[in-house]
Amino acid sequence: MARNIGEDLATLTSPGYRPWQRWGRLLGSQHGGIRLYQWLWVILCVVGALAVATPRVLSQPVVFYTAAETHFDTSRYTGLYHGENPSPDLQTAMGDATFALRMRSLARRELRFGQPDYRVEYVPVAPGVIRVDGFGPTATEAQALADAGAEELVRQIRAAGGREVMRNLLGWELVVAMRSEPMTSPFEYHLRAILEHDAFPMSRPVEPVAGRMDVETLPYEEQNDLTRALEARYDLWTFEMSHRDATLDGLCGTSGLLTTAEREAALASCALQDPAAELELTARNRAIAGRDAIEAALRYMIDQQGMRFDPVAQSATYRVAAPWPAAPEDRSIALTLAMAVVLGLTLGLTGVAVDRSAGLMLRLQELWRYRELTINMVIRDLRARYKGSTLGYLWTQLAPLLMMLIFLFVFSFLFPSNIALYSVFLIVGLLPWNFCSEAITSGTRSVLDNAHLIKKVFFPREVLPLVSVISSLVNFVLSLPMMFVVMAVAQLMVLGHLNFSWTFAYLPVVILLQTIFLIGMTFWLSCLAVFFRDTVHLIGILVQFWFFLTPVFYSLDYIGAPLDRIIRWLNPMASIIDFYREILYGNAVPVGMVPTPGVPALDSVLRVLLTALVLFAFGAWFFQRHSGRFGEEL
Repeated sequence: MARNIGEDLATLTSPGYRPWQRWGRLLGSQHGGIRLYQWLWVILCVVGALAVATPRVLSQPVVFYTAAETHFDTSRYTGLYHGENPSPDLQTAMGDATFALRMRSLARRELRFGQPDYRVEYVPVAPGVIRVDGFGPTATEAQALADAGAEELVRQIRAAGGREVMRNLLGWELVVAMRSEPMTSPFEYHLRAILEHDAFPMSRPVEPVAGRMDVETLPYEEQNDLTRALEARYDLWTFEMSHRDATLDGLCGTSGLLTTAEREAALASCALQDPAAELELTARNRAIAGRDAIEAALRYMIDQQGMRFDPVAQSATYRVAAPWPAAPEDRSIALTLAMAVVLGLTLGLTGVAVDRSAGLMLRLQELWRYRELTINMVIRDLRARYKGSTLGYLWTQLAPLLMMLIFLFVFSFLFPSNIALYSVFLIVGLLPWNFCSEAITSGTRSVLDNAHLIKKVFFPREVLPLVSVISSLVNFVLSLPMMFVVMAVAQLMVLGHLNFSWTFAYLPVVILLQTIFLIGMTFWLSCLAVFFRDTVHLIGILVQFWFFLTPVFYSLDYIGAPLDRIIRWLNPMASIIDFYREILYGNAVPVGMVPTPGVPALDSVLRVLLTALVLFAFGAWFFQRHSGRFGEEL
């Protein structure tokens, strides 16, 4: 029978009940057909959804948007479109343009490029027309980004055509060299230098051609394309030199040397002692020689042939300027918060429905009464884990550090990774994975390992898998100080300053999300292991396979769509690892760039939360349904 609030509050002062009994009666009272604790759960879900959504929504930067256009003649650049569809060559040109813009931004010490409020996107809209979207925090920056992106795409499209011109010129130069004929053009000297230093690598080897070719007699458009191809190759050599120099500074500690002569002497000495530094130095010197050869040819084309870059002139490809953006983009704050409220209500009412059908609150009340047993078993488990060890609980700090060093060695020397601050990238993913692996493997055998207790003592059987997860969680939390030490040391060594962010405050939210997911998994697996003992042996193999499907030592961004999306949807741990990385490290970026921590996307968090809660509800239901038969099976 429904009670009013006054009657409920009167129970709190009634002398006939103990305090916990009074609160139990109050929380169990009905109001509008729903018990008070269920109302509180719904309110908590709504407030929690708003708490997660509000900081992200309100922290969204003001973004201005405008669009330029790049036009090109599809009859001249035939390989860029297949009918009405963009070809892979066009996708490559757009990717090269984005890469060039990013590297030029880094050269100017501009680290924002690629962030949501400072980026360029290429959108094919029709054969021969590419829309170039510019996003910036101010109208001026958005317009400049769109125009720069369109200009760079003009350059890359011409460079795609110019590479074939260069292939033919080099092919004829091979014929001239094999015939020992005298060179008749100053540009041939530059072609010989390019051949000698392999300064213009091609996707296919250069082959001799039958017809004579001289750069001075080429049509204007072909000379223009050739010059842009030389500019693009010059940029690539410059970018490679910067990357090699940064790597050498990391290997040899030469970043603080001011003079070129002093630095080069230190690098030569370092290369004699370190094979990795020797390889990097050789590659860097090759890049210098290649760039010098390209630069000489490029100067000839600009100074002697007048092939300066003019992306605005009406020709085979050109840029249409972006208009001035009048107002920033709508951030849809009210709509997003309303969606968060709706999702919170949906989650809360779903929980109420599950509670009514499965009696979850009764089980939670029973587990609460046995909380001291749970705590004692967790302490026993932690003591047993380090019993007899000389270092004891110090292994919570040393174990993840040693594991990180092993992976760092493998992916620094045997299979070098191009991810910036790789030690931070690695440990931020490795620790949550260790938490998952330990909880799953120990939780799967938790009921079997405590069969003697089940036969002798009555207690909620759910305590056993819970103890495994909580023990792994405590171990994980104790290892977090070492993670922050590694992050601080790596950032100070590479960046010269700490790159900690306010987004670290989201760490407890992600930990809670992972814990809910793991509890659901261990409920199901521990129960399954009682009836199918091979589960204990099979789970070790499956966890190893699971490890490689989870982006612990690599980034799913490097895999590309649609495989990365499939892995995130089918593997909740992949998304959870991404959440840890986003708030503690940032997006994976190449060496030379600075990762910037951020807030995970709200839709991704809610998707994983829903998955975790479904697994939790299913695991609890499955465990409760079959736990009554444990005594018979054990």
